[in-house]
Amino acid sequence: MSHLHASAQVRRISMQLKVAPQLCTGCRMCEMECSHAHEKRFGTSISRVRVSKLEDIGIDYPVVCLQCGKAKCVAACHEDALRQAEIGIIVVDAARCTGCGDCVEACLFGAVNLHPVTGLPLFCDLCDGSPACVAGCPTGALTCFEPRRPDRERMRRLLAVAQGRRDAYAEKATRALVKKWGGE
Repeated sequence: MSHLHASAQVRRISMQLKVAPQLCTGCRMCEMECSHAHEKRFGTSISRVRVSKLEDIGIDYPVVCLQCGKAKCVAACHEDALRQAEIGIIVVDAARCTGCGDCVEACLFGAVNLHPVTGLPLFCDLCDGSPACVAGCPTGALTCFEPRRPDRERMRRLLAVAQGRRDAYAEKATRALVKKWGGE
């Protein structure tokens, strides 16, 4: 039987993390809260969220998994040890993972790191709907939001209105041109 990170047992969560880099002070409380929530000890190397520091311009900002629609980290795994759950989080099959780091290299945002002891990739699992990093951030640089799912009927109505306005505008513009330049 393969061992899955606890995130495989997560109830359906409809949320994502939002980063406001202008609010980040670089205190690393998000890293401490995350590492403690998952590992029961504190350490930046075992956190699923990282604070990146751009010393030359004086900016600190949290880096978190964005739960990409078509996650490149999953596609890069040649062992099929990663899968993207329906809710967007990445689930690691520890029995299949070789710790090769291909998923780390594939992440365009630098949000994946390998655990320094187990060698397994560290992915944000949204802490079962109550992210510790958000709770621990003293400035509000990390927040949660529920992405809006498009209402298909509402979208159809909006598109119909937009199409109608475009048609009305085209007709009005045509009449104005005909009036200005003459015509039928």
